[in-house]
Amino acid sequence: MLAFAPADTAVHEFAADGLDPVALQLGLRARVGDALDQWTIQVDAVEPVEPVEPGGSRRYELTLVSAGSPKPDHRTVELSGQTDADRSRELASILTLIIEAAADDPEPREAAEPREATQPSVATAPDRQPPTPRSGFIALEGHVGLGPPRDLAPELGVGLGAGAWLLNEHLQPRLRVRWAHGWAGEVRVHQLGAGLGLAAGTPVGDGRLWLGGLAMPAVKWTHAKQVRTATAWAGGGELSVLAQLRLAHVMVGVRTGVETTFPALRASGTQDALRWGHLRWLLVLEIGLVIRKKSELPR
Repeated sequence: MLAFAPADTAVHEFAADGLDPVALQLGLRARVGDALDQWTIQVDAVEPVEPVEPGGSRRYELTLVSAGSPKPDHRTVELSGQTDADRSRELASILTLIIEAAADDPEPREAAEPREATQPSVATAPDRQPPTPRSGFIALEGHVGLGPPRDLAPELGVGLGAGAWLLNEHLQPRLRVRWAHGWAGEVRVHQLGAGLGLAAGTPVGDGRLWLGGLAMPAVKWTHAKQVRTATAWAGGGELSVLAQLRLAHVMVGVRTGVETTFPALRASGTQDALRWGHLRWLLVLEIGLVIRKKSELPR
């Protein structure tokens, strides 16, 4: 079995039945010159199925390897020459056409494709998309309030809030309205409040998490009832830290801090009394929809 040698030690195996190897070698070199030394060529006669009649055509299998391609080129040709010399001249012409065609295309496609695959262009690499900016949100919130420490006086409530992310998402103006409910024995308290405030913070990581602090002044109207009813106005607000997880269309947030009330609220009944002091612990959970600018909405 023939082992193909490198181009600088080219091998030419022309000693096949029905050919004149010397005439083939000389004729081929006369046609292509030194280019022949860049090729390893093997010629094998194909055994006919039936005996070949005198003067009939013969088939040969060609195997060529050029210096510019590691992949062998296999071909089968049929020669119709009457003598060994005629067939050798005919084969020399065929090999000349193959070598000259390869010289016109010196970089075979098989050799070029692996280099292109292993060296991808930077232009074809997928671009990393920047985080999509959000413009604002509207959210439902629920809260729990406790205090002062000597009298927890629990408070539960729900509300509606909205906000926007401004100045590279470092500022967040917010507003909210809410209803709160408290009780002590038979005393029942309902409170409506509205607040307008400002949070300052920054996006974290890939921008989906937002951390900051909030200051929100508020005005409150309170209604208390047992045997009789009473109402009162108060001021105050909220000081809290907050975290928001901003997904594609949904925002989930949590705030915790203190709620202030001035003056402190005290609702007294015949036997029970409810007191909401100047400072109370506050926990707020919120979930809402992210609002995007019109230019960011899908068309």
